[in-house]
Amino acid sequence: MRWLHESDAEDIDVAGGKGANLATLVQAGLPVPPGFVVTTAAYRALVDTPEIQDAISQLGALDSTETDALAAAAAELRSLVASREFDAPIEAAVADAMALFDDADSFAVRSSATAEDLPSASFAGQHETFLGVASDGVLDRIRDCMASLFTDRAVAYRARNDVDHADAEMAVVVQPMVDATAAGVLFTADPATGNRHMASVDANFGLGESIVAGDVTPDHALVNTQTGEILEYSIGTKTAAVELHRESTADEEGGTQRVDLSPDRRESRVLADDQLRTLVGLGERAERLLGAPQDVEWALADGQFVLLQSRPITSLFPRPSPAPDDDRLHVYISMGHMQAMPEAMPPLVRDVWRTYTGNALSAAGLDASLGNPTVEAGGRIYIDITPFLQNDTTQSWLIERLAAVNEPISDSLDDIIFRRPEAFEPRGITIGALPDYVATAGRVARLLGPAIPRIVWNLLSALVGHGPTPDDESWARLSDLFVGEVTDAPTPEARARAVFEGIDFGRFLREVYPQISPLFLAFALGGWLTRTFPDHAEDVNAVGRGFEHDVVTRINLGLGDLANVARNHPPVAKTLRDGASLAELENVAGGEVFIEAFEGYLDEFGHRSAGEIDLSRPRWREDPSMLLDVVRANLADEARGDHRERIRRLENEATVAAARLETRADQGQLGPLRRRYVRWLIRTYRDTVYLREYPKQEAARAFTAWRTALLDAGEQLAAEGRLDRPDDVWYLRKNELFAALDGECAAVDIDTRRRNHARNIEFDAPPVLTSEGEVVRGQTGSEPTSENALVGTGVSSGVVEGVARVIRDPKTATVERGEILVAPSTDPGWTPLFLNAAGLVSEVGGSVSHGALVAREYGLPAVVSVSDATRRIRTGQRIRIDGTRGTVELLGEGPKNSDEERTEQRETNSEERP
Repeated sequence: MRWLHESDAEDIDVAGGKGANLATLVQAGLPVPPGFVVTTAAYRALVDTPEIQDAISQLGALDSTETDALAAAAAELRSLVASREFDAPIEAAVADAMALFDDADSFAVRSSATAEDLPSASFAGQHETFLGVASDGVLDRIRDCMASLFTDRAVAYRARNDVDHADAEMAVVVQPMVDATAAGVLFTADPATGNRHMASVDANFGLGESIVAGDVTPDHALVNTQTGEILEYSIGTKTAAVELHRESTADEEGGTQRVDLSPDRRESRVLADDQLRTLVGLGERAERLLGAPQDVEWALADGQFVLLQSRPITSLFPRPSPAPDDDRLHVYISMGHMQAMPEAMPPLVRDVWRTYTGNALSAAGLDASLGNPTVEAGGRIYIDITPFLQNDTTQSWLIERLAAVNEPISDSLDDIIFRRPEAFEPRGITIGALPDYVATAGRVARLLGPAIPRIVWNLLSALVGHGPTPDDESWARLSDLFVGEVTDAPTPEARARAVFEGIDFGRFLREVYPQISPLFLAFALGGWLTRTFPDHAEDVNAVGRGFEHDVVTRINLGLGDLANVARNHPPVAKTLRDGASLAELENVAGGEVFIEAFEGYLDEFGHRSAGEIDLSRPRWREDPSMLLDVVRANLADEARGDHRERIRRLENEATVAAARLETRADQGQLGPLRRRYVRWLIRTYRDTVYLREYPKQEAARAFTAWRTALLDAGEQLAAEGRLDRPDDVWYLRKNELFAALDGECAAVDIDTRRRNHARNIEFDAPPVLTSEGEVVRGQTGSEPTSENALVGTGVSSGVVEGVARVIRDPKTATVERGEILVAPSTDPGWTPLFLNAAGLVSEVGGSVSHGALVAREYGLPAVVSVSDATRRIRTGQRIRIDGTRGTVELLGEGPKNSDEERTEQRETNSEERP
């Protein structure tokens, strides 16, 4: 047993998370009720029997998905622990401690596990707490708290957070009950927005149990912790309060009672402004002491606040790092959301992209004015766009451009600018900074100058029908530029270092930018068509699809061709349907022909993958299982030639749509001239827009070269014993990699970094974040029409109703014919899944994002930027999507099948098609 004021009570291994935090607050002089901790040593003695230890081992052997078995094992453990008696010395120590509280009528007995109230896992509500416990019932409640280490909730929570059951131990905090006139919860950072300068307070009369249990709508307040300003105070519908029993504390009555509040008290404020400021000040002190934003339970007794417990707020998305070096508000947008890949990336990959960005700006001469605008948060990269928001011209230009890529980003920027206009006042150019701006402008001009004649020439060539073609070898120069010395350097060390070297930005402008300049003409023409024919969006969409040489189309046509190869050799088709791998086809009649065709496909597209900006992810050549799944789906759901017939149909529809648009332009006296003008622009548009994915196709080759170089370095370090596994290299930082390659010992806890990366993956990353930690979520233009409707951005017109297929990882499942794909994001690696899809719903994207382009190319209705789509929609659920209005209707409940279960359910008796 330890008193809270004793120094070793701050040790989590002794007092558990709750006890250690309270001890820290007590010893810093914060108002905490006196009390003691029954330590983990008492727990170890209680469970020190062969039967209990065997039961804990059996629990640890179960998989986290075996929910029924976990619940049964947990129930057995609770029963075993509850049947045990404490050793006599422990009972005596508790009795002696309680005797010192001779004026206490009842006690609070709270569990305090060693794995709770931690920065990475709070375990809030997972273990037992007992209030108003009579003296003679305290020992039993202590045992019940220790048994609650194995509640179903706690066991499942540990399994999800990768906490070993055998490593978890329980202490118990015992304190006299506080007879509170008011109580509640204080968050030292706003849990709704993440703003670290905003405290959130919930309050009700009586004990805080009414709030924790969710029995009432409490008063709610927001307080600016920098200024003390009360930003909001809303009086809740406080119909009842929880109070201590006045006449009895008998254990069977639980020690507390629910009382109805009078109408006057229901409508009264619980806390005055000065009280709020005092409470928030205590919370700030707790946050500084414990090193993170805190979730604090508090009570008000005899006009004074006391803190009952304090735990980290684990749900907050991390603040950007490094923090800005000034005191102004900074706004960041997610690079991943811009690339339709918002998932977390391991440390070395983040270093690659941050270094690349810094090198590019340095080469352009912009590093002096912008520095490196990239930061990290939650395993993602964010870009500081504050300088662009502090100028009216660049602000409107940037927001307009971002709206096409990701509408929630532009909406969020509009929101933060509207709410915080003072943060974006123009800073102007000082006399002292003027020479730097002039020098930067001169350097940019020198870089752009040589490229301008070729840009103009290529634009004019495109306008007269002589633009770039898919076979133009100059596309390969884009890949060569990004690869640089990565493939040519003689050693793994040199190749790994080359990944981080800056590209030749002058060469990029001279050679690559002119090559891709017709694409900007295509995008401009697409915008002109949209504005000129606002009431004919379907025809405008139609003229932008049906391209056999489009990269996206070639990816899917190639897979359809592979299915035809399998159909030409029935044993191959049958073996594929049975789930065979590529290697297992070697001994099947016709297998060599299929494998040769498949290798040819990989030569062209094997460098692609889902989430390909994350260099740690395997490419299709390394893991072609997803491609084989798509071929299997084609064999099951399509007939020979369906895939090419679809493209011919889209091409015919484009021709008909173009004719309709020309006819609509042929009005009035100048109609024939306008008709020819529209025909010319549509032809130019179709001659250029299908090249939109070619730069990304070539850049992806470079990403694969970078991945190979860094993995080769990992192989070398593993061979030298500096890393345990080659793929540990992804969890090094750039400087640590270089040091290890130089022969230094890599003193890095890789396992901890892997766990941190796994936690980062679980975060729902916001597209816009501020330096204050606020997650900015602007209001979309549309509101849901009902609770069964979701709203996003319509990016491909049309309406479709069908069965949803929720896929979070394209390697784990594929789409069956006629299903609607529901995904967190859709970068180029998702392209094969569009082959059978009837529509698309994505949590991320905009009108020019990859998923939108592919959906329009295939004529699929699509809605993107649908928040929480993969959580709200279930696989097997019928939904209706309207790609024009940007809505998704949920038509019924669906089964909770996982991606893997759906893959197993593919029909095995489908007829072989000719």
